[in-house]
Amino acid sequence: MKRLNFKYFQIGLVNILYSIVFVWGFSISSYSQQLKSEPLETLHHQYQQLIDQGKLAGVETLIIHQDSVVWHKAQGFTNLDQKIALQTNSVFFIQSMTKPIISVAVMQLVERGLIGLDDPIKKYIPEAGNMKVSLTPNNGVNGPQIQAVTDISVRQLLTHTSGLSHGLGNSKLDKQLFKALYDETLNYRGHTTLESRVEALLSFPLVAQPGTEWYYSAGADLLALLLQRVSNMSIPDYLDANIFKPLGMDDTGYNLNEEQSKRLMGLHSVNTEGQLVLHKLQVPTSGNTVYGGTHGLFSTAHDYAQFCQMIMHMGHWNGKQILQPETVEIITENHVGDLYNEKGAGFGLGFSVVLDLSKMARPANKGQLQWGGYFSTHFFIDPQAQLIALAMTQRMPANHQSLGALLAEYVYQAID
Repeated sequence: MKRLNFKYFQIGLVNILYSIVFVWGFSISSYSQQLKSEPLETLHHQYQQLIDQGKLAGVETLIIHQDSVVWHKAQGFTNLDQKIALQTNSVFFIQSMTKPIISVAVMQLVERGLIGLDDPIKKYIPEAGNMKVSLTPNNGVNGPQIQAVTDISVRQLLTHTSGLSHGLGNSKLDKQLFKALYDETLNYRGHTTLESRVEALLSFPLVAQPGTEWYYSAGADLLALLLQRVSNMSIPDYLDANIFKPLGMDDTGYNLNEEQSKRLMGLHSVNTEGQLVLHKLQVPTSGNTVYGGTHGLFSTAHDYAQFCQMIMHMGHWNGKQILQPETVEIITENHVGDLYNEKGAGFGLGFSVVLDLSKMARPANKGQLQWGGYFSTHFFIDPQAQLIALAMTQRMPANHQSLGALLAEYVYQAID
């Protein structure tokens, strides 16, 4: 299937080839017949209210229905200090939206028979053997511990059931782990390699026995290290060759060139007076050497939409087969039973997945996939409705409730 070139849909382009004009006209016609415009205009207005209220600096929204871009707008500012308008080709530090990409890369290794989902991770990362489990995480790293009953598996890393933590919780152990791994922007230069950060992660006890709880974790860093060791390629090279270049994700990577850096939206945060301001620390766009699986990638709404299209089309997009259909089926199944922390949803291999609409507190269809990033980036894929939606900003702490909830509410209202 031919990849949609979203640049042809930007307002103000001139000198477009007649054939592309025809495709654009077809998309508008499809939009007017199958989606209601009023809810999307209301979504735009709701985001503008958050911008005017000083809760968001700006936001870029991209909505795709039946492979046509039906909405792509940027509003607000990329930098509140300089009042630079946000553009639709902006670059964002996508944080945990890195995790689904790493998950797909790992599943490529599974397809090739190089690893197994239920393999113990110590088979590839011996450092992950002989793990201990904290009995009292509130007592911190030196609290009482017991031996892990089972080894951590690849599947458990993909589903956040390994017992590892991300350091984002409120226990003393979580806070100690966060300090050992990151600074406040999750870009800790105390670690210059992924191996160093994984070593720090594995020096802490688990917060639960493997396979017994869903606990959001930094396990994707172990998956990235696994990818590097098994493929014998650097993580950036592997992702470029096997995902980014085939899908045309030209603005996605761990480092940006000069032109891309100029399009990066600035990170904003709330100061002690409760005002949203440009954050004092900005994530470096070059010189990054920790190629993590938990986070670390820069991307654009356009690029990430290519990845989403590939998932929605069962592994095939832009004329390339990234995954086999049966692999996508495995990815999008619930692998955690009733352990996941959202009613009506489960967790697949890198994404949350909607299971029971009667229990959901948000609009969705069964089978919808979604995830987000620490700096308030969010996406969902709804194969049943042939719908993809992304909302991207750069705000810390994350504003998922306003960003993602509004996106789902009004996009689903727009569907007949």
